[in-house]
Amino acid sequence: MANGRAGFWRGVLWVILLEVLAGLGFYLFVVLGGLPMTADAQPGALEIWAAHVSMHGWFGHHVPHVPDTVAVNDQTLLHGAALYQANCAVCHGGANYAPSQLRDGVYPGVPQFVHLNEGGEHHGGHHEHSGPDDHGFYVIKHGIRFTGMPAWKYSMSDDDIWSVVNFMHNMDHLPPAVQAAWQKMPMSPIAPQPAVAAPASASPAASSSGMSK
Repeated sequence: MANGRAGFWRGVLWVILLEVLAGLGFYLFVVLGGLPMTADAQPGALEIWAAHVSMHGWFGHHVPHVPDTVAVNDQTLLHGAALYQANCAVCHGGANYAPSQLRDGVYPGVPQFVHLNEGGEHHGGHHEHSGPDDHGFYVIKHGIRFTGMPAWKYSMSDDDIWSVVNFMHNMDHLPPAVQAAWQKMPMSPIAPQPAVAAPASASPAASSSGMSK
């Protein structure tokens, strides 16, 4: 009986020791720079699995039902299109550029909502943003942790967010007037532009003095 108890506690101590060693190993792995932190690093299979499972698990259990407070009409769709084009298109693709120039430089990858059809016209990639509208509202409002998706609740009202959600939901079958207006909306000012080389005669100090803050 005593030998059995001794064996049991010996096993418990081994388990504790292995857990401590595993934790210490992971700590050293992170502290010594073993975990890539650049956006263009290729993630491992375990990281991909953990990210997908945790994200779907969280949103699957925590997204409340939120009723849409914005009527869908030409005016609200135009408002949503303008908000999308100014704030979302630079990452997710917009009326004047598809796909986004940032899609390959962001980790995790950014879903593209706008594609070119066979005639060269832009249309919504509905399969990439399908799902309950309140799910889209929640994601836009609160963002997604460890990604480039911010929480827009600090810069958009709930009605603004619903206007964006409704626009995205109807992106591939917009009324003709809204579609035409969206196609004419300018590119977001924060969209990537071709780099312009500084004049050869400009010194670093002179170049930096002209930077805006």
